[in-house]
Amino acid sequence: MESTVCTLCGADRPRLLYRKFDLDISACRACGLVYAGPQRLTREETWARYSSTYFFGEYLPSLGVVDGKVDLATLDGRHKRTLTHIRPYRRSGTLLEIGSGAGLFLKAAERDGWTVTGLEVMTAGVEFARTTLGLDVREVAFEDADLPTAAYDVVALFEVIEHLSDPKDMLRRALTLLRPGGRVAISTPNISSLSHIALGRAWAILSPAEHLSYFNEKTLGALLRGAGYVNVRFDRHYAGDGRFETMLPTHSHAPESRRTKAYTLLVDRLSPWLIRQVQRLGMADGLHCLAERGE
Repeated sequence: MESTVCTLCGADRPRLLYRKFDLDISACRACGLVYAGPQRLTREETWARYSSTYFFGEYLPSLGVVDGKVDLATLDGRHKRTLTHIRPYRRSGTLLEIGSGAGLFLKAAERDGWTVTGLEVMTAGVEFARTTLGLDVREVAFEDADLPTAAYDVVALFEVIEHLSDPKDMLRRALTLLRPGGRVAISTPNISSLSHIALGRAWAILSPAEHLSYFNEKTLGALLRGAGYVNVRFDRHYAGDGRFETMLPTHSHAPESRRTKAYTLLVDRLSPWLIRQVQRLGMADGLHCLAERGE
């Protein structure tokens, strides 16, 4: 275990929200960031979870990859909206993904015309991306990677920033890798989501052994601006492919509880119009954000 303070504002003023799996989740009284602490697992303990058993038994199946077979057309469709959003910022065509996992987004980006590079610490993920998808993915932590400055049009972090022990420092370094006018693209769970409100402590995203920070638009925007980014924008229409991308009621550590079952029934009965309202209010399960390196 290690001690921590708020990674957004540096304050040591935690207010306990939950105790889960013998670990605490707190909110900063100064800025509102929700984080694992004031005691949390060390990086080595956190990373120990990402074994080949996890990769093949949990990670790939959760993305619809069965027996190592990747449907490229499905990848293109899944990432179409993200690729549409970043395409206007393509100049040299270079894209770096930090925490690229199995390389599924990178492959879709490559098929869309980008020259892609990935960084990943999971050995199984690196091997899969290289051998199955033929990608340039390097087995190295971002802070240890030797990368050129001002070289990338886009730096992507999808479902990664919540795992980082020092997200502000990482974002500051990522800023130096972007060309002027380049964009960082981020997705991360939304602590202000309707799913969190409905499921409470049972919401599966609340997993302090692996998720160290929990953002909403306010705190993620503050983090990005504090790291030097400008023009921070959130896409409140991202989850437009179905209600379960906006609200996933079964993503619960208590799937048989009355609360989970009631929320599942509610989501199942929501009209498309109400689904869109949840998105527009910034209460979907995920945050999707672009921010710019200024000229």
